[in-house]
This record gives sequence, C-alpha cells and structure tokens, in this order.
Amino acid sequence: MIRVKVLWLALWIGLCITCKVSAIEYFEVKSASQMETVKVAFLADIHLHDIFANLHDVDNIELPKDVTSKQPLLVRSMLAQLHSTRLFNENYFVFLHVLDELAEKKIKLVALPGDFTDDGQPINVRALARILGHYEKKYGMRFFAIPGNHDPVKPYTTPAGKADFLMAQGKEFGVYSYQHEKCMAKQSVCDDGLKNWGYAEILSTLNDFGFSKHKSDVLYETPYKNREFIWCNPNNKKHCITMPDASYLVEPIKGVWLMAIDANVYAPQWQNSPLTFKGSSGAGYNALIDAKPLLLKWIKTVVKRAKTQNKTLVAFSHFPMGEFYDNANDELHKVFSRGHFSLPRVPTPRTAKILADTGLTLHFAGHMHLNDTALITSNQHSQLVNVQVPSLAAYKAAYKVVELNLAKQTALISTHTLDDVPGFNNLFSLYEKEWQYRNLHNLSNFDRTILNSKSYGDFTKQHLFGLIKQRFLKRDWPKNLVAWLNDNHHLADWFTNMQCLNEAPPNLLSQLEAVSTKEWLQDFYLLRNGDVTADITPQKRLTYQQLNTFLAQSTCKTDTQIQQYLALLIKVMAKFSQHTQGENFRVDLRTGKII
Repeated sequence: MIRVKVLWLALWIGLCITCKVSAIEYFEVKSASQMETVKVAFLADIHLHDIFANLHDVDNIELPKDVTSKQPLLVRSMLAQLHSTRLFNENYFVFLHVLDELAEKKIKLVALPGDFTDDGQPINVRALARILGHYEKKYGMRFFAIPGNHDPVKPYTTPAGKADFLMAQGKEFGVYSYQHEKCMAKQSVCDDGLKNWGYAEILSTLNDFGFSKHKSDVLYETPYKNREFIWCNPNNKKHCITMPDASYLVEPIKGVWLMAIDANVYAPQWQNSPLTFKGSSGAGYNALIDAKPLLLKWIKTVVKRAKTQNKTLVAFSHFPMGEFYDNANDELHKVFSRGHFSLPRVPTPRTAKILADTGLTLHFAGHMHLNDTALITSNQHSQLVNVQVPSLAAYKAAYKVVELNLAKQTALISTHTLDDVPGFNNLFSLYEKEWQYRNLHNLSNFDRTILNSKSYGDFTKQHLFGLIKQRFLKRDWPKNLVAWLNDNHHLADWFTNMQCLNEAPPNLLSQLEAVSTKEWLQDFYLLRNGDVTADITPQKRLTYQQLNTFLAQSTCKTDTQIQQYLALLIKVMAKFSQHTQGENFRVDLRTGKII
C-alpha cells in the first residue's frame, strides 16, 4: 500500500525539545477523599491575538504605542472587527481579566475548548503559552486545551497573514508570512510570525497544557497511537495519508476524568496536487462520525470505564454535540438559504443520537459564540447534556464553571458574564484616529458611536449590532425580507399588511407599536447569542411569546412570502425566549437528567 507519510509528529517532538514550556513544580493534587467538590472553568473561543507582538522589518511603518508602556502595538482595525463575528484586540484584556478572576476564585482547573488563538499564528500561540505558563506558576492552575477550527486553520502549516493592522495615524497595513504571495506587496510587512501553524507546531508549543502527561496526573491517555490516524481516498484505497488527532483523557485529580475530544475534520481534497484540505469550520461531529469512527469507539470505552471505576467524567471539545437553536431549526431552514445562519453547523438528529448513545452525559462545546443548552435522549437510559460555552470575544461574553460533586456524581453548571472588564477601551483613541483617517480619505467607514461604549458588555453588544448591518443582513437574510425591513420601520406595520389590526389584543398591539423593525432585529440576535443572559427584559420576552401565540390562533393573512418569513421568525424568537435551563442548573452525571 502506498502511503503518503507526514512528518508532523517528528516535527512536534523536535519542537517539544527546543520550545518546551516549563511545567509547574508545586501543583498539589488532592484525592477525592480530601475534596468533596472540584471546580472546572471552561473558556471557549478566546481568539487570542497578541497586540504586543514584536515584528521584524517595520522600520518604515510607524506603529501605535501603548499609552502606559510606550510599547509598539500590533492592532487590527475597528472596521475589520465590525465585519467579523469576533473581536480581535480587546480579547487580550478580557482573557487576562478572566484568568485573574479564576485565580481569585481559586479555580485551579481550566479547559479551553478550541479557538484559543486568532488563527494559530506563531505570535499568538507563543503568547498563549506565556500567559498560561505565568498563571500556572503563580497560582498553581492547570490548563487543558483542545484544538478548534482556528487552531489550526489547516492540519499543516500554511502561508498566511492579515491586511488590516493599524498604523499610528489610523491607516491599515498588511503583515504576511514570507511564503505568502502578498508578502512583498506595497504597504505590507513580511514576518513568519503571521503564518498559520499546523498541529505539530501548536501542540509542541502548548505541550504542557493538555498535550502531554503532567507528573501529577493520575491517568493520561490518547485514543490514537502517536496521535495520528490513517485516512484513505475512498476511490483509491492505496492512496492514504496520516492525519493528526489531539484527543486525550486526563485524570488531574483522583476521581476526576476530563475527556478532551479533537472534533476537527479536515477533509483531504484528493483531486488536488499537491494535496490540500478543507477547513473544519462547517464539518464538526456530522463529519466526525464517518471520518473518525475509532474516536467514537474510544469515547464509548471511556464512558464505560468511568462508570465501572466510579470516576466523574466531563467531556469537552470545540464543536457542539447537540442543536443550539432551541429546536427552531425547521423554521430557520424555511427562512434562510442553505449554508446560511450557521445551519450547516447544527448536528443532525442522527449525529446527536449517535453521540448520546455513547453514554456520555455532559459535554462542553464552543464554536458558535452563543449561550445555550441542548438535551439529547439516548438508547442507554441516559441523556446527553450539551452546554454551549459563549466566546470571550463576542456578545454575550461569558465563561462556564462546573462544580463536580464527586460523592453524589452531580455537576452544577454556572454562567459568568463579562460586562465589566478593566482596560476594554484602551485602544479607543487609536480607533478614533482610524475613523478620522478613513473619513479624510473618503474610505468606507464604521459607526463611531461604538466608541461611546461604557462597558465591555455594551461594547460587545454594539459590535453585534454593527454585524447585523455590515454582515448578517447582507450574507444571510433573504433580499426581499431585508427590503421590507428597510421600508417598514415598525413591527406593527406588519399587522396592517396582514389585515388583522382588529383582531390583535390592544395591549399586545400597543407594545408592538413601540418596537421598531431595527429594534426587533437587534432583539432577534440578542436572544440568539445570549439566551437566558440576553439583555432583553422579561416583558419583552413575554411580548414575543404572546405574539407567536396570537398568530397561531388568529385568521391573519400570511399568504405572502414576507408575511410567512416574519411569522416563522416570530416563532423562532418565542422559542429563543423560552429557555429550558437558567444560568445555573444541576446535572445528574449518572443519567444526564437535570435535577
């Protein structure tokens, strides 16, 4: 059999020797008999970008400087942030704030369910290693990372860069790795710190943070020997490659098992020479169940062993194991075209059922930048609870903490929102210069009112509102519905079009007359992202539920496509408004039942 051999493992081992991050010497492991409960924090989608990274050959570029330290800054533009589903710069301050908060709360175990860096660039992975190493040494914390679709972007290192870093005067410039075609372009800087690392380099640099056994670990194992599996061309079984997988099981404290699942799937494009790979963003568990069948078998065996050995098992990965739209997928599919509104990322009922049938009862996921909980019934007389951990870099920024009761085999899940973050506005003066520069040169610009944000919570909310205009309406929404929303400024106008003003209860109608279509759109995304934590009043949630009930019982005309779209979206909002779990809830780990 001809096999394309990949040298990623050898490179990883070599880098481990030269770039190993020092492990802590004094992390004290307590046994289950000494500790009734154990807390684990989950920080998802940090998307860390090192704004203090040093670049080479920037003599011709005047970089902005930190007000306090006068250190040069490598900052992405606000315009770029307002076209992205995540922030690029402020998350640096947010990440440090959260780690300080966890240290103050004496939470020692911290899981990172993927996308812990911007795009797996050397400058950002190294910065993450430095930060984690500092908190490990100073506070005795342990960190357990698992890759997401941004780290790595592709399984092996590729040339890369970004076009939208800011000069001191507010002008954008690009930074690209040396092998990138834009490296020598005008207004660009060449630096290999901006290439996209692959598995080998990322895992070696973060070796001490989940990707190797710590001297105090009771147990450490991986599902694949040498962290790799074989993937063959379905049309030519002799054409195979070895692919990396970073999954592992660790017992950092006696009785506690953390299962980190590498759910990335980078499908080989066999027709291409040299061989290329699809990104994993839209793959997730729908692709994993066919691409990594041995990984599923391993999960089943871990679950069985945990039960027989009386271990408290919690799993985490980057991708969701259950749906995250409050069972509104059917309605959303009728409104949004195929491939839009992140619908391809939703695990199919078949996928969710297969995962639940492993017997796993609690899983923490990231990827979606939203807060949600899904319950999936299995054939094993148990239930899988999938907890979506919000991003630190988007609305509604939060992290999760699970408190494990080892004796009772229960898990108390809590949500911790991040509204007040010191230093969140440190770069606002630079963004103001960016706005002024773009305005002076008649360039497309951003709404500068976001710079009036008084808190990080408000800032992420304004960022979300900017995305609605700059990205979501343009990419996801039906054009005729967008046109109607632009022409009709109040939700009550819809009732006029449906000829049912006389049927609507006066109280409901008066509430709707106060809601503009712009506000309704904003509420839609606040509920989608924030769920129970969304900045929506209880009365507003009730109004959308009452409106949905009224439409279901009325004779209002919904014979046009626009009217049907709106009725479906109101039904979706009603589902978004009725959260099944609150910010805090408890799970029986033996059955997965909410208690």
